[in-house]
Amino acid sequence: MSEEELKKIASEFLSKNYNIELNVPVLRNNRLRTTLGRFVISSDKKTPLRIEIAGNTLDYGTDKAIIGVLKHECIHYALHLKGESSTDGHPYFESELKKHDAPSTRSTRIGKNYVFTCNACGKENETRIKQLNRTPYRYRTTCCNAKLTIIGERIYDGTN
Repeated sequence: MSEEELKKIASEFLSKNYNIELNVPVLRNNRLRTTLGRFVISSDKKTPLRIEIAGNTLDYGTDKAIIGVLKHECIHYALHLKGESSTDGHPYFESELKKHDAPSTRSTRIGKNYVFTCNACGKENETRIKQLNRTPYRYRTTCCNAKLTIIGERIYDGTN
């Protein structure tokens, strides 16, 4: 999904549901690793700057999952402009997410994980660490502090 498509979807969502105009860009951010998207405001906490969607979200997520993340960030934007609490976990914010079928924070997994086994006990686990695929000998498991063997990759698209 392109930035133009994301902006169009966000504009329509905000206009229809909050009677608010979208006055910030919606951008792809390939540096986001631990979050699917974010609403960025100025350091004085007053001026909205942009909405960013993680590159991994756009690369691996289904359209429904991407739109869900975009709605989540748009709700942050709308509530911020209206002076309402837009903090993740706040009851009003969470009720708005439910109302608009947007995912709550940390409820959706999107991206590529590397699956590995512990060479000592055989326990299987996974990680998002990209370098693991190139230099597994540098990493050790948390269960036995043993070396590990990569056995594959697992892709999460927001539906699993």
